[in-house]
Amino acid sequence: MSGLPANGPRLLQITDSHLLADPAAGHAGVRPEARWRATLEAMRPWAASAAALLHSGDLVHDGSAAAYQRVHAGLAGLGLPGRVIPGNHDDRALLQATFASGAVNTARCLQLGEWCVIGLDSLQPGEVAGHLERAELDGLDRALARSASRYYLIALHHPPFAVATPWLDAIGLDNPGPLLERVAADRRIRAIVCGHVHMAHDGRLEGCRTLTTPATAAQFLAGAEGFAIDTGPPAFRWLDLRADGGIDTGVVRLAMD
Repeated sequence: MSGLPANGPRLLQITDSHLLADPAAGHAGVRPEARWRATLEAMRPWAASAAALLHSGDLVHDGSAAAYQRVHAGLAGLGLPGRVIPGNHDDRALLQATFASGAVNTARCLQLGEWCVIGLDSLQPGEVAGHLERAELDGLDRALARSASRYYLIALHHPPFAVATPWLDAIGLDNPGPLLERVAADRRIRAIVCGHVHMAHDGRLEGCRTLTTPATAAQFLAGAEGFAIDTGPPAFRWLDLRADGGIDTGVVRLAMD
């Protein structure tokens, strides 16, 4: 499926690319650069019918300027507006500088028809788990108060919900309560979309859809007690944001040699 959206704008999510300064370098048994480029190529037919894109964190693995520039060029090459949000491996200052302007940037909100995508920064420097500072929660409150959108999708790197994989659940968002209180109180918030866990999840919490997406880099093994790699291919997610507040979505997994 890569035709026109059935009922609303299409958002493409890509996540956890973990690029390194050296394009030939490996990490966790894969070459992130090769998988990143293959994923971008697979996304091109989808980009023709999409309204925007989202990169949900861990753009790079080593905080290098060279890797950020390659991510920037790759996303820009899809020809779509979009947003990037930081993950725990990102360097906030370099990410913000690299994506300070242009169609793909770090602005808080992205308007897509009757929907608004709100990005939140859950990066804690030096920590693997995420945290939403008071300033981010205030930013969410302002976005919800100022926008006249009918529906909202919240994007952040660290899931504020469990994904049934113990070691990953221990390093998600360490203060989910304030965010989930807002979700429960505002029925316009229809989905929370995250990266970080390198696997697909599709659930519900507080009446809200909860989604995570496989990485373009190495995948993690669902259900594992401790760190474990899944040999699955890179992937991305499409989300059709329907006019009735529902979401049609799926994960596209690449065929890799």
